[in-house]
Amino acid sequence: MKTSPLLAALVLAGISTVHAQDIRPMGAVEGEMRWQELGNRTDDFNGNSLDSTKWINDPDDLVIGAWTFDSNNAYLKDGKLNIEVTQDTHTRPFRDVCQGGATVQRVLYYKSGAVKSTNDGVYGYYEASLKGVKVFPGLSPAFWLYSDGHPYTDRNVPGSVDYSEIDIVELQQADWYGPGPDDADPINVMDHNLHARIVGENGNTYWRRPKPYPEAQLLKFDAPFDPSEDFHTYAVENRKDVIRWYVDGELIGEKPNLFWHRPMHVIFSMGLRRQFIRYNTECNRADPNPDTVTSVGFPEDATMQVDYVKTWEVLPSVWVDDKSKYLGTNYQSGETLDVVVNYHGGSNHHVSGDQYNGITVNLVEKNANGFVKIAASANDASVTTEDKRYGGQTTLRLDLTGVTPVADLPAGHYYALAPVFRSSNGSDVFLQGGLQPINVVSDGNNGPVAVTGVSVSAATSQLTVGETTQFTATVYPANADNTTVSWGSSNNGIASVNQQGLAQANAAGNATITVTTEDGNHQASSNLTVFAPSGSSSGGSSSSSSSSSSSSGGSSSSSSSSSSSSSGGSQTCDGSWVSVTGVSVSPTSGTIAKGQSISLAPEVTPFCASNKNVVYSSSNALVAQVNSSGTVTGKKAGNAVITVKTKNMGKTATFAVTVTP
Repeated sequence: MKTSPLLAALVLAGISTVHAQDIRPMGAVEGEMRWQELGNRTDDFNGNSLDSTKWINDPDDLVIGAWTFDSNNAYLKDGKLNIEVTQDTHTRPFRDVCQGGATVQRVLYYKSGAVKSTNDGVYGYYEASLKGVKVFPGLSPAFWLYSDGHPYTDRNVPGSVDYSEIDIVELQQADWYGPGPDDADPINVMDHNLHARIVGENGNTYWRRPKPYPEAQLLKFDAPFDPSEDFHTYAVENRKDVIRWYVDGELIGEKPNLFWHRPMHVIFSMGLRRQFIRYNTECNRADPNPDTVTSVGFPEDATMQVDYVKTWEVLPSVWVDDKSKYLGTNYQSGETLDVVVNYHGGSNHHVSGDQYNGITVNLVEKNANGFVKIAASANDASVTTEDKRYGGQTTLRLDLTGVTPVADLPAGHYYALAPVFRSSNGSDVFLQGGLQPINVVSDGNNGPVAVTGVSVSAATSQLTVGETTQFTATVYPANADNTTVSWGSSNNGIASVNQQGLAQANAAGNATITVTTEDGNHQASSNLTVFAPSGSSSGGSSSSSSSSSSSSGGSSSSSSSSSSSSSGGSQTCDGSWVSVTGVSVSPTSGTIAKGQSISLAPEVTPFCASNKNVVYSSSNALVAQVNSSGTVTGKKAGNAVITVKTKNMGKTATFAVTVTP
């Protein structure tokens, strides 16, 4: 009798065990995604000099007109890659397009370092451990990917990509606000952006920069730490359908992969920013700034360090979130068994429709010799579609009608769950470590079915004040007798939730929505971020006018005939520029418990100030973290000072917060 490919694969899965690799990215969980390290873009920098088979020091294609990259500014020391900026006044030839392309001897004031990988690649997971610099603002340590293969063979095809760049992280860039010198954002604000140069309909190329396309290309993260104080890991996964960024192993954001499919090199560099350079609007470029030249802190406080860089390919993988949930549940014969399956098609592959028609989950009867038969099976063919085949999650429901209870199986027989899919590389992808034994019981011997767990999901995790979203609870197992749950919010002032799971956004900030089962008191939580309505300033105040209104596309100003009142009385705003004279916070101190939040509402004066926007920072983000909307969240017991700074004129006010356990 000829053995079918399906049975052969199941037999193989029953007698072999796939061991998780010991080396994987920070935050990756053993037994979930499988990893293969790519040595040609991996380095721990423990040698005496850069490995020339892996790295190019001071790459020729990296030419900046506002400072000079020098190979002496990148070196290994004490097991670290060091990239330093030095104050070094010098001249070098510069082709000046603003002078008709003539070559001039340009005076420059600083030198920096940059190294790029000899090898390039497209899809995969890139991670490095970095430490920033003390000189701030003015320097930006960076870890990024960029292509250098242009012009490509499709250079004349409109819409093709001429250049692609993924900024894994730009630390301490300080130009989220601006352009004034007092508008720099705090040191913990970091950028994770995307850049591309596209071929237009006329054959000319044009840039797609992050700020004009924020939804698709711009990601800002307020880290709960000062990146100059210690090493932290920064990572990106470039997948065919999505790009995801991680800090210290935590996912901080993602964007659809629209253009970033060219081979890219890994690069570490340190750039100068507007405190040491100035923007030339006529020539659309950054130029040296002779007015801010200083040698203080250079290079001792102007040296970024890289402890390691690792690059992985994700191998085709399938896994479940909580194996114990399935192993600790009695499933009743004649009922159903829901299996929530996660899958990753692999960095360079995807789920194929061959063999298993998408993803299949089999309930397999086994014994000491391995596979006996398939007792129940379910599959999802939709995971082979273009929008799903690279990775995601699906729930497959097994019908246990006619499945023999374990107690009635022959001695030594048991059940196992076997999720599987066929990869586009031709291999069959199974769950690592197996999932067995699965207990199926009879109709009459089961008794009450106890709840073993609960999960929660929401239509969205971000709301604007006044909006609602529906949270949904899934109780495990599916045939549990008591599926009653209750809902609660960590901060009803930010977001409240009714007992049907409908959450209402009440004020800007963050809240945690928690569901609790009546049987067993099992809990699951989901975070909800509430934003102020469009048009509100980050400081919570805005100007008003009886004759004009604001929209998401712009801002409004008061007419000369309108009068607006504030807590300070009434004033007439004539539409001319008015500078900020001060800012205050009331009260000036407060106490919150760990996990609780409070929203600050600073008052910027005068009332008619043209730019009332503010930025926030915390003296100790490990104790209290503050977001861009002024919501302060207690992280651990201690004291911190929250500073409010106006973007115009740099006026400040403080709020002292005590966090209790």
